[in-house]
Amino acid sequence: MRVVVSSQHQGLNKKLAKEINRLAKNFNIKNYSRIENIDKLLLKRDISVEKKKSILLRHLHDSIATAFSIDKRKFNKSALGSLKKRLHSIRKVIGKLRSINYYLETAFLQDLKLSEIKSSKDRINIRQQDLARDELEALEYTAYRLIGEAAMLDKKLLQEYSKKEAGVVKDEKSTIKDIGWILKKESALLEHLEAKLPPPRAAGMALLKEPVFTHWVARLLALLSYLEHFHNKEKEIFSRLKKSKSAKAAISRKIIQIIREKSELLRIMAEKETSMKKSNTGIKFKKEIHNLTAAINL
Repeated sequence: MRVVVSSQHQGLNKKLAKEINRLAKNFNIKNYSRIENIDKLLLKRDISVEKKKSILLRHLHDSIATAFSIDKRKFNKSALGSLKKRLHSIRKVIGKLRSINYYLETAFLQDLKLSEIKSSKDRINIRQQDLARDELEALEYTAYRLIGEAAMLDKKLLQEYSKKEAGVVKDEKSTIKDIGWILKKESALLEHLEAKLPPPRAAGMALLKEPVFTHWVARLLALLSYLEHFHNKEKEIFSRLKKSKSAKAAISRKIIQIIREKSELLRIMAEKETSMKKSNTGIKFKKEIHNLTAAINL
């Protein structure tokens, strides 16, 4: 079967395989138990949403690569405990990224009101259907190649995949009109990634047995690589948007709006705190504050 893979996507796959091999070669239990606390990063609000998303995606990449680049011969119950903590951390990052993406593909783009990014839902849905099969084939091909190139994955499982060949093509330059479609694809990939990461309590040594481990990790890494491929496209588009005078003005207006919303939220919280002490309507006020906070808590 012949699969079409973009040159950029294939480059990301090769780079990821090399990184996985390096990490697995240097695996040791002591270093594996050192897990960064990401709560401070998740709550960071003094940077733009776009920049925060890029930082979180970089962290997601590093976290997944480190969590699954293991030497199973050294893996013990202590390491399993570390894996569970890493899974919990990764799921928290994905949850925040899904929230950011939902905001970007809904409120943010709608509020910009730029003619360049106005596209009908029908156009987006048609394009999703046209590329669905290609995307699945590209993900399957990436998993197949990763099994072949990542030293920690079981090569015997390659025979379970039909022989695949890739036709490498140059990346098509995305247009500003593609931003909504790209964000939706990222959201779908984040959802699939989250679905393949069990809650810590459900993670056991059985996940480290073959063929489960190789199939599981190869598909996780394939999803990660494809997500990064789409994010590169997104960054290119936002870079072009920043050069557009109308987009610059719209983004500036949005920033001012968010600042005003935060100021208003602080005022309301102060007023309601006083009011709640004087009446029994605290539940209603708390719900109001929660709704306001959720809208800007990115």
